[in-house]
Amino acid sequence: MRRVDSLLSAPDPAAAVAEVSFTELFELVNEVGFDDAAEIVHLATPEQIRGCLDLDVWERDQPRVELARPWLAALVDAGFEKLGQVWASLDSEWRALFIQRHCWRIWDLTLGEEPDETSDRPMYFTTDRFFTLELKGDEDTIRLVRQLLDDLYRSDADVARHTIMSARSEAGPELEEDALRWRTGRLADLGFVDYYEALELFRPLEVEAVRVEEGTVDRIIPLIDAEATHRLPLALAEHVIARSFLARAWDRVGANEESRLEAGLVIVVNKLLAAARTRPGDQASLRAGGDYATATISLGLEVLARGDLDRAADTLRTVGLGRVFRVGYTVGAKLARLAHGLAPRAVTAGEPTAAVLGALTQPRPWFARALDEAGRPGLRPIESQADVRKVAELLARLTLRIAVAESLGVDVLGMRAVPEPRPDLDDHVRTALTRVLAGGELASHALSHDELLAARAALDHGQPVPPARERAQRAVFGRLDGARIHVSGGQLRELVDAWLDEAASTIRDLDPARFDARFIEGLLVETGGAKA
Repeated sequence: MRRVDSLLSAPDPAAAVAEVSFTELFELVNEVGFDDAAEIVHLATPEQIRGCLDLDVWERDQPRVELARPWLAALVDAGFEKLGQVWASLDSEWRALFIQRHCWRIWDLTLGEEPDETSDRPMYFTTDRFFTLELKGDEDTIRLVRQLLDDLYRSDADVARHTIMSARSEAGPELEEDALRWRTGRLADLGFVDYYEALELFRPLEVEAVRVEEGTVDRIIPLIDAEATHRLPLALAEHVIARSFLARAWDRVGANEESRLEAGLVIVVNKLLAAARTRPGDQASLRAGGDYATATISLGLEVLARGDLDRAADTLRTVGLGRVFRVGYTVGAKLARLAHGLAPRAVTAGEPTAAVLGALTQPRPWFARALDEAGRPGLRPIESQADVRKVAELLARLTLRIAVAESLGVDVLGMRAVPEPRPDLDDHVRTALTRVLAGGELASHALSHDELLAARAALDHGQPVPPARERAQRAVFGRLDGARIHVSGGQLRELVDAWLDEAASTIRDLDPARFDARFIEGLLVETGGAKA
C-alpha cells in the first residue's frame, strides 16, 4: 500500500505508473486487491495491462478468460476511452475469444439472420444493428459484457465490429492457438520459458564441471529498469536477504553487476515455475519458486566456493545462476537417490527419519523442518552445506540401523505388511542388546521375564557397566562382519551406546516383583505366550 500511495502521490502519477514494469504492476494489484489498486489500473498503459493479462488469464496453455473480468471491470470504471485504448492493444484473437466464451450464439443481422425469439436467454443488440449476441453467465458477468460492448462501440465501432465478427466466424481452438503463440512470444522475450526448456534447470551438474571465472555468466538485458527503486519482485528480494551466504556474497559483487544478477534470478525462478507448469502470475507459486531458487543457488554457491565469500563473489560474477542452481540441485538429488533406496526398508524407522525421507522423496528434494533446532513440522528448501550434513548424517545412521536389524534376521521390507501396532525398527536391536546385558546371545526374539530381570540386575546405578558395553559392541560388530557388512566404527559405536542407554532407561524402572509386559515400550517382551 505504501508503494501504491507513493505512485499516486507523485507529481505526475500517470508518468510514475508508466515507469513501473508490468510484473511489478501485477504484483501490486494482486497484493492490495482491485479495490485499492483501481487508480493504478486506470493509469496503467495499454502495454502494462496486456502484460498483466498475459500473466493472469492463462492456466498452462489454456486460456481462462473469466480471470480477465476484474481487469476489464476496472477499465470500464475508468471510462470508455481508456477501455478502448487497452482493448485495441490486445491480440485480436484473444479479444474474439473473450466475446465468444461469453456468448451462446451470435447472429449477423446484415446477412438476414434472425435471433431465436423463443429463447429466454439475455440478448444484446449492437448499436449499429449489425449483430445480436445471446449472452451467457451470471447477472454480474452479463452486465459487464453489456457495458463492455457499449463502451467499445463508443470508443471505436470498427474495432468492436471486428471483434464480434471474429468471435462469430473463427473456431475457438484456432483462436486459442494463435492467442497462445502471441502471448508465449512476448513472455519468452522477457525471460519466461516453455516447459521443455525449463527442464534443463534440473539436469545434473557436478561441482568438478564448473570453474570459477569460466565465463558462462548470463548475458541478458535486465528485465527491470536498473534505476528503479523497486527492481526485484518483493517475493524474490525477501528470499535473497534470507539466504545469509548468498546475500553476503551478493553484497560483494558490486552495484554494476546487481541488475544482471536480479534479472538472472528472475529467469531461474521463471524456469522453476515453467517446469512445475505453474500459471505465470500465481503469487503463491512465485514465493515458493523464489524460496526454492534462492535456497538452491545459495547451496550451489557455497559448495562451489567451499564457503569462501570472496570466491563466491567471483563465482557470481562469472558463472551463470542457472549453472549454480544446477550444482545445488545435484547435491540435493544425490541425497534424494539415497533416500529413495532406503525408504522401502525404513517404514518403521520412526521420527524424524520418516519426515526426512518424506521430504527427500518428493518430486524434488526438500529439507524436513524436523531437523531444525525448533523441530517444527513442514518442509523448506535445502539451502546450506549444514543442511546437507544434517541429512547425510541421518541417512548414514539409518543405513546402519537397517544393516544391524537385517543382520539379526529382521525382514525390514516385510514390516510394511505388518498391521499396527508393530515394532519400530530399533525395537529389534534394543531387544537383542538387552539379551546381551542379561548374559545371552545377540538375538532379537522377544525377551522372557527372567531375561528382563537379569538385564536389570546387570545395571550399575541404572547404566550398563563398561564390560557389558564392550561385550555388546563386539557382538554387533561381529554380527555385521559375519554378514560381510563393513562399516566405520565411530558412528556404529555411538549407535550401540545409544541403543543400550535407551534399553537401560526402560528396564531400570521395572519392579522386579511385578511388571506388566504390555506396557514396556521399545523392547519385544513375552507376555502370556505372546510377544509385546
